[in-house]
Amino acid sequence: MKLIEWLRGEGKIQGFLRDLIFVAVVVGAISIFSQVTLGVWTPMVAVESGSMYPNMKVGDIIVIQGASRTDIVTWEEGVMEGYSTFNNPGNVILYRPYGKEKLTLTDQAAHIFLRRPYPPDKATPVIHRAMRWVDEGEPMWKGGPAAPFAGYITKGDNNSEIDQNAGQLVGVVKESYFREQMAEGMIEEVGNGTYLDHEFGYVFIRRGDETYVIFGINYLMPVREDWVIGVARFRVPILGYVRLLPNIIGDEIRELLS
Repeated sequence: MKLIEWLRGEGKIQGFLRDLIFVAVVVGAISIFSQVTLGVWTPMVAVESGSMYPNMKVGDIIVIQGASRTDIVTWEEGVMEGYSTFNNPGNVILYRPYGKEKLTLTDQAAHIFLRRPYPPDKATPVIHRAMRWVDEGEPMWKGGPAAPFAGYITKGDNNSEIDQNAGQLVGVVKESYFREQMAEGMIEEVGNGTYLDHEFGYVFIRRGDETYVIFGINYLMPVREDWVIGVARFRVPILGYVRLLPNIIGDEIRELLS
């Protein structure tokens, strides 16, 4: 009771704490409402690149519905069913590339203000269109390699290549390093013959007796169902710059300092 009476006081500290509590309550209420209605705690993402232009533009806010609350319609299915979103057939999905965890606000703040590199086992989610579903062993594109596991083939509306064919093999991994990292639990198998190095963020693909480092958006592997965060429902123009502004300012400061 004494604490409540103190908080009701007219001091600057009490006023600041009341404002802080109010903001926390509002944010918490919005998060709970979003989880109940949309199936995600954070239902909005800011578009950071032009890969979905002109249907999604840099600075747009995209409202996401959790994948558990809806079915995903691919481009191929959308063409057959006459279903489209954001001016093209099928759904646009938000997914974790290579299954990596999302960057947190703390990770981003440390990168902007302290110039720390992003954690290697985390990545910014990708928002691209689901083109079609492939089963394990099915070619990921015509004449392409077999999918190491089942998942979605994805593509940015403004990109010329699907994500699975947009990348490169960086090199061959030393077998001794691969075995040591596996033994220490730093390498996780994320699918049939594909691995994620949690120490350095490398993505490996194993073929026969060779293991290769790969680089790209989601190169040489489809988007597994459990990597999908949600489905894009509608966009709010411009508002996303509020979220992107610290990154833009941080980049400019680093450019000036260098």
